Amino acid sequence: MTTPLPPRAAAQALAAAARLARRSVPPTPAQWRAWFDGSATPNPGRIGIGALLLGPRGERLEISRQAGHGSSGDAEYLALIAVLEQAATLGVTELVVYGDSQVVVHDVLLTAGAGAKGLEHHRAAAAVLIARMGDVALRWVPRHRNGAADALSQQALAAAP
Repeated sequence: MTTPLPPRAAAQALAAAARLARRSVPPTPAQWRAWFDGSATPNPGRIGIGALLLGPRGERLEISRQAGHGSSGDAEYLALIAVLEQAATLGVTELVVYGDSQVVVHDVLLTAGAGAKGLEHHRAAAAVLIARMGDVALRWVPRHRNGAADALSQQALAAAP
């Protein structure tokens, strides 16, 4: 029987696991990659989401659409959920997802019960999709390395009436 870790040790173990999860690893032959971004104009305001999904055999799927009204946190989460839904529909089982929203990436990587206030329902939806797919890793990238997804989210906003 394993004895539970004291709270501080548990928190340190979780932080170490999150650091390991964020390390860059070369893709496996079956691994898909995705980038997501969301924009709210103003904040809160109209939401545009963008995502790019790349398959191991050269598949390329783009998502660019309006997603209602909300905050930038809502926009980022809705973009993540959209790319996860697309990947799940395709039967993807190995996926690395990149996003430039530290709030969303860190929120998803946190343990249950701890998370960004007001975004819990988005986090729950993302968690269900991730659990369905199997091997999903989420990584934060700087904004300049997320240009395709950002352009797709901006394109969605530009198309708004």
